Amino acid sequence: MLQATFDIHLEQPLIVSQQAASAGAHQSLDYIPGSILLGVAASRLYAELDSASAWTLFHSGQVRFGDALPSANGETGHPVPLCWHTYKGESAQENGRLHADRLFDPSHNPTDETRQPVQIRAGYVTRSGFLLQPQRQQTLKTAIDRQTGMAAESQLFGYEALATGQRFRFELNADADLDPALWQRLQKALEGTAHLGRSRSAQFGQARIERQTTTTPRPGYLAGDSLTLWLLSDLLLEDRGQPCLIPHPHLLGLPEGSQWLAGKSFLRSRRYSPYNTYRRHYDSERQVICRGSVLRYQLPHPLSTEENQALRHGLGLCIESGLGDAWIDPPLLAAAQPRFAASPAPAGETQRRIDVPDTPLIAALQARRNRRLGDRKPEEQARKLFAGLCQRVREARRYAAIAINVTIPAPGRSQWGLLKQLASDHRNDPAALWKALTDTSDGVIRDRSGWELRYGPGPEQRLDQWMRTELEKLRTHTDFDLGRLIGHLAVLGLQQAWVACCNGTEPEDSAA
Repeated sequence: MLQATFDIHLEQPLIVSQQAASAGAHQSLDYIPGSILLGVAASRLYAELDSASAWTLFHSGQVRFGDALPSANGETGHPVPLCWHTYKGESAQENGRLHADRLFDPSHNPTDETRQPVQIRAGYVTRSGFLLQPQRQQTLKTAIDRQTGMAAESQLFGYEALATGQRFRFELNADADLDPALWQRLQKALEGTAHLGRSRSAQFGQARIERQTTTTPRPGYLAGDSLTLWLLSDLLLEDRGQPCLIPHPHLLGLPEGSQWLAGKSFLRSRRYSPYNTYRRHYDSERQVICRGSVLRYQLPHPLSTEENQALRHGLGLCIESGLGDAWIDPPLLAAAQPRFAASPAPAGETQRRIDVPDTPLIAALQARRNRRLGDRKPEEQARKLFAGLCQRVREARRYAAIAINVTIPAPGRSQWGLLKQLASDHRNDPAALWKALTDTSDGVIRDRSGWELRYGPGPEQRLDQWMRTELEKLRTHTDFDLGRLIGHLAVLGLQQAWVACCNGTEPEDSAA
């Protein structure tokens, strides 16, 4: 099998919306789909190729454009496997790295009945255990009235985009019998400056694609009578022409007599309709098993070389655009707890210590750098806090048995607007802001205006108490910036995602 690795350096924010809708707040994916990279190559080569060559490169599945996943320090992050759990109230992450002894796979060993297991669902993990969280940013824009040259009435909209400066890595794979000249031509066409995603004419989407000279192969099939598949991208299956969310062995080309071990597998699903720019219309809806899912099978006999190769070439449909990529028998999932590899040194990095001169200029530059790096931390903390609030609201809806499209009495726009105003008024006085937020007599976060929402029978299972507890935890961090955190949190709360969470109309995403 032919393989090449490419790095994508974002020179401008990149908009890769989860949905192709033109209305409402746009939520960004945290990776770059392979379909976008296929489109880059097709835009540069399709018109120059004969029909047979174009079909081979872009439609036949002989060439596969993988999803671009976040990378750092020479390592690529892979979607966190859904079999990894930790216990509620315990964090498996510290300083950007996962602790193997705090993670466990409940399918290997029984769990502690006195504690509640919690599935890890977000982020990308490297082979050495670092957890990568792609940075996203919010942008507010307005349409321009062509007649007046001013902002159009009621035409305000927002974008969420992957932040500038990040690096993503993808693999280009092809069958071994592909024409070498065509393979070289395709690789050359991908290199250089490209414009990706949406709103490319408005300072978004510029990136630089570079080919890497080396690739890191994945350890493969262990030649046993059991099989583990870790999905690194979404999996699209059809059974007799109908979408299928059950990974039956015969749909993956496994030998007759294979059994899917549902009790040892972990999967989630979602559905979406990709927008086809060439046709200017939506393609057929896709119902897929989500990236990060872990599928386990019992085999009647070890796989043959041909069966192993078939799995490596991709599973299911649309493999040419990144779907169906799986890691076969990954070492990280071989036991109840993962065993992470040693951290590699970044390419070109030396171990020589550089003495920094103690001058006013260096001190000022370091202070500026620290401020810029510190700006990302409050936003990351706010996103985690917002995700926790959304989860409490979902639990409250289930606890109160509230139907879809019936809004739950949670904090509304006025409360989020008040939080944003307080963050602005007390940006230089964190003590005053803390009091204005958490004072039990007249603070904003107390048992009123939706903060009294209950999500369980326990006396402490109330939204305001949960919020104050989480803020207390964050307050112990040395990088805690209350003003920026509350400001970012208020922006998230004013978006459509919070409204959808409160009325139960979030995009369908079910767990098996």
